[in-house]
Amino acid sequence: MICVIAMIVFGVMAIFSASHRPLAKEAFDCVFRRITLRSCQSGLDVKLKAKLVGSLMRRNSRFARPAYKHFEVISWVFVVIFFVSLIYSGVSVYNLIVHDNCVGPNADPEECIFVPNNEAVSCGDPLCESGDCEVCGEVCGCHECS
Repeated sequence: MICVIAMIVFGVMAIFSASHRPLAKEAFDCVFRRITLRSCQSGLDVKLKAKLVGSLMRRNSRFARPAYKHFEVISWVFVVIFFVSLIYSGVSVYNLIVHDNCVGPNADPEECIFVPNNEAVSCGDPLCESGDCEVCGEVCGCHECS
């Protein structure tokens, strides 16, 4: 099911480069045919399989044979990983917008790397050079700006 990943990658690349548009069109056709339970007529999956396994063969020939033999399973694994990571990213963005952290409503603020409304101001912080916190207007100290 490498056509799904190829459709997404070549679809984005086709926006910026005309040389990738035929591959994107081929990938869209292949995915549409696979969704309707038909095989790809374009041969895109065979081309991508040959290209990827060929580059793997140049680097490490020991892994090329199992990769070639189980290419369909490996491509399904990558498709599932792609969609799972897309879902987790969506949930994290939702939590960041709604709850101001990446984890959720009852989370510790320290769990999320990026917290937009919780900026700490330290004594050596450039926001605190003049003695006033530039974010909130308070007198600076070694505390959080609130």
